[in-house]
Amino acid sequence: MRDFLSFVLKTEGYQPLTATGAQEALKLVERDNIDAILTDLKMPGMDGIELLRRIRERDRNAVVVIMTAYASLQSALEAMKYGAYDYLLKPFDDIDTVMNTIARAVERRRLTERNTRLLDDLRRANLQLNQMYEDAQQQVVEFEQAYTELRTLDELKTRLMTKVFRALLASLAHVKGHLTLLRSERLGPLSDEQQETLGVMKQRTDELIRLVNDILYLQEAEAGQVQISPHPVSLATVVERACQSVQAKADEQAIALDCDVPEDLPCVLGDETRLQQAVTHLLENAVKFSPPFGRVSVSLRQEGNQVRLTVRDQGEGIPADKMQHIFDHLYQSDSSRQRAGGLGLGLAVVKHIVDAHGGAIKVASRAGRGTAITLILPSVVTDET
Repeated sequence: MRDFLSFVLKTEGYQPLTATGAQEALKLVERDNIDAILTDLKMPGMDGIELLRRIRERDRNAVVVIMTAYASLQSALEAMKYGAYDYLLKPFDDIDTVMNTIARAVERRRLTERNTRLLDDLRRANLQLNQMYEDAQQQVVEFEQAYTELRTLDELKTRLMTKVFRALLASLAHVKGHLTLLRSERLGPLSDEQQETLGVMKQRTDELIRLVNDILYLQEAEAGQVQISPHPVSLATVVERACQSVQAKADEQAIALDCDVPEDLPCVLGDETRLQQAVTHLLENAVKFSPPFGRVSVSLRQEGNQVRLTVRDQGEGIPADKMQHIFDHLYQSDSSRQRAGGLGLGLAVVKHIVDAHGGAIKVASRAGRGTAITLILPSVVTDET
């Protein structure tokens, strides 16, 4: 029977290994990777059940087919409880049934090995994922520590810069006071040339004071520390003061400054100092970027529950692709604006102030046709309130 089955298996393309007994079969199992094992149930020495048990101890995935006679069918069924894959009854009535059983056994072994490899790959991948997760968690901890350190350093830097700028403001105020005293001629008479020089010095000092105030304001705004003190504010008065503060610069460039302010315009709820700061910046920008002998206009209009303040200039305009950046810190849209001077903080300050008042800004600009910036402020205070 052993030789017959070996011959048939060879004709089907298999590479059969034969053993004369259970001990020899165990040696083959230990030595080779065997796809399927075909064994008698009844053998001298060690029977098929014991051989099956020992094979399974060595290889849990071993596929064993038990051959038995009709009289020992119950034993064959018992063997399947111990892990046998299938059984064949002797004598064989149909060799095709035998070959089909062996083919299924071989396929079972290959599927089992493939599944085992897949499971091993899955376990390795899972271990790698776990390791990656642990590494990622460690990186998160390190990033959080680094972020905390950077934030601490940034806060220290901000506090230091605030102290420096406040000290600078105090010094500038001291310089401005002395310039005012000198120009008053209480310390002695001055020539026209000296008066003019001191006037220029005072103007530059005022510009530095405004610049430092802008930087301090933006620092406080980014830190959420800006406090608005709202009370009824006359925008007409704010505009008139802003026009007065930039009139000298407008005169230097022969720029006409038109202020269209209705007398009956109601007040708005706002912080007068901050609104003055915002409107002054808009006018300074308009004058700065207007050509000589140009015109800058300021208009105030009430529309429903809002007040609209519009500043128009006759400058080169803002390119469409730059429009979204004009309120960024330190941004200047083109070289001509850079040549006009300044650090590009003015519109950023204006945007923060308007946002703090719950308002909005609209910008209209065309190349060669100038720019119009409109501040929209809500909460109009009427006489009834």
